[in-house]
Amino acid sequence: MFSNELATKLLRLPKNLKNGAVTINLHEEKSRLILTNQDEPEYEFLFDTTSNKKISFKISLHHQENKLREGLLRVDYKGGHKNPETLTDLVPEHVKPYVGHFFQNEPHMHIYVEGFKDLAWAIPISVDNFPVTQVENSIDFAAAVFAFANEINIVTPITIQNSLLL
Repeated sequence: MFSNELATKLLRLPKNLKNGAVTINLHEEKSRLILTNQDEPEYEFLFDTTSNKKISFKISLHHQENKLREGLLRVDYKGGHKNPETLTDLVPEHVKPYVGHFFQNEPHMHIYVEGFKDLAWAIPISVDNFPVTQVENSIDFAAAVFAFANEINIVTPITIQNSLLL
């Protein structure tokens, strides 16, 4: 388990795709990319995109430290989640108003909080000022992937393959 400070540091590290530039096909249910930082070789990172074929544009964008399998950040669209009912001193102030909150089909961002299970806490996307607040079409989906890549500081170019998602 990481401290909140280490989790923040890991999120901010510039990351490169392990195998160089890549094209993500949004039509695939899952894309998994391995990320590294040359100055911090003891860490390896994962960037995962997942979409649900039964529910249009129910997607999840996930980032974790891959060696320890510790989630650092995730954005969910059209999913559900319930925050913990208890607070500790380690829960960030901007997250505390959402104690016990249930997200039902509300876009939300999961964040790492020390002392809790993997990405147990979430806040509405609008609170974090994440630039893509809804995903209703493939253009929004691509914009969300790019925004998330920016949020987790991927510096290697990523290309999105156009697909006929409606």
